[in-house]
Amino acid sequence: MTVERKTVAIVGAGPGGLGAAKACLEENLLPSVFEKRDKLGGLWNYEADTSIGTLGRIYKNLVLNTCNIMCGFSDFPLPDDTPPFPTHEAFLKYFNDYADRFKLKEYIHLSTEVINIDRADDYDVTGRWTVATREHNQQVVTTTYDFVMVCSGASSEPFIATFPGMDQFKGDILHSAQFRDSKPFVDKKVLVIGESFSAVDVVTEISNATTQAYLSARHGFWIYGRQGPNGWPLDTFLLRRFFPLKLKRFLYKRFLERDTDYSAIALKPHRDLFDTSFAISDILVPQIICGKVKVFPEVKQFLSNGVEFTDGTTVNDLDIVIFGTGYRVKTPFIDDRFLSDDVETRDLYQHAFPIRLRHPTLAAIGLFSTEAAPIPIMEMQSRWAVRVFKTKCGLPPVEQMKNHITSKADELRDRYGKYRLYVPISLLDELADLTGCYPGIWRIFLRDPRLAVRVFFAPMTPFAYRLVGPHSWPGARDAVMTCWDRCLSGLRKSSPIHQSKGSLPWLFPLGLVTIIIASLIVTQ
Repeated sequence: MTVERKTVAIVGAGPGGLGAAKACLEENLLPSVFEKRDKLGGLWNYEADTSIGTLGRIYKNLVLNTCNIMCGFSDFPLPDDTPPFPTHEAFLKYFNDYADRFKLKEYIHLSTEVINIDRADDYDVTGRWTVATREHNQQVVTTTYDFVMVCSGASSEPFIATFPGMDQFKGDILHSAQFRDSKPFVDKKVLVIGESFSAVDVVTEISNATTQAYLSARHGFWIYGRQGPNGWPLDTFLLRRFFPLKLKRFLYKRFLERDTDYSAIALKPHRDLFDTSFAISDILVPQIICGKVKVFPEVKQFLSNGVEFTDGTTVNDLDIVIFGTGYRVKTPFIDDRFLSDDVETRDLYQHAFPIRLRHPTLAAIGLFSTEAAPIPIMEMQSRWAVRVFKTKCGLPPVEQMKNHITSKADELRDRYGKYRLYVPISLLDELADLTGCYPGIWRIFLRDPRLAVRVFFAPMTPFAYRLVGPHSWPGARDAVMTCWDRCLSGLRKSSPIHQSKGSLPWLFPLGLVTIIIASLIVTQ
């Protein structure tokens, strides 16, 4: 007797939705992925239209901030010829290749918008949901699904802060979501407001075209280059399992301050490294010291043709102000009773399951910002969520989940001085442990000591989460062992990938002793 496969509605065919669809297929669930764009890949699709209501978020020259061995799916490495930091075009192709490799496209409904998600009439008994969709602006169709995964992303609605006098400003006010290239800003005076990735990307991109570019940063921020110590990609240095936070801060802060006086460039952060905003840029500091970008504090008020800052200084004759102030997570297709838009009261266990629902049949995937590459975390959320759907993994009692959420929120407030919807990389290991695929050191060391060394002293590549547990991947060991070669192979004319026998990876066991000693010194 054949058992009918249970169905899953997935909102969004970006990387979160693609990973969710594959996770469903691994557990013999039947996914239906709804994407309102006419192509998969979500916001990684470049759109020339710059109106605020469009779906575009990518600008023409965007390059990833996370390196090739850290940013992808756990059982599908980027191609060997991928440079350490791919372009958005290369990343979009990777998503299409992923969908082809795992035969996901047959489950994706393009140009189909999710209009409403609500509890089915029999929800109290079955936990099912009704999903109303509209394809190509035609008639709305409502279908009942056993489960729902919301993968609509964290960049839903551009956020523009308000200041006194904005309505009197005679220039143009834009959001970084509307930025595509520097052509509209040639010979203009432009102020960019913000202190993180998009603001820095925009101001550095336009600074060679404008007559003058200005940057307003409320608190100052740390500037990471894509390259870390010894020229290796930064995230391969920072994202390690056995790297105590105090030691990491001690070493990397000295690396950052070696060539940059943050007070001199007016970007001295108000909190310590890893406890406040940061941006990734290889050219912001040179643009500042060349005078192409001038830095000011927070805006106090807008004037008719300029702005006044909190230190009393003014900039006049501004043509354009661009807000690089991020996004709000919005899910307008589902009632706040089920999935709230208020990030402080959303109450998602492990940033995925709303704890107030009677049944764990609705999961939010990737509705957060993170200090690392988001795809590995979203994929792990999906792998865990579908096992909860299948009752192979359970959820704790509601009170225990509530206490866990409160504890994590308190940690964020202590770290940043306020609540931020910001997920640390440690969530990956937490979710892997819940899923049953955490690569425990003794679990690996007893059968493969060399592999254990790579897993625990080399970068936290996503491949390690396919070494053991459900739906492991036979190629995971090779991907972990070759991560150093794979990281730089795209820079070579020919790129053979082999298990490196060089000294660099084997320095980590010896370095553990140094780490312990240095940690003791730092904590004194």
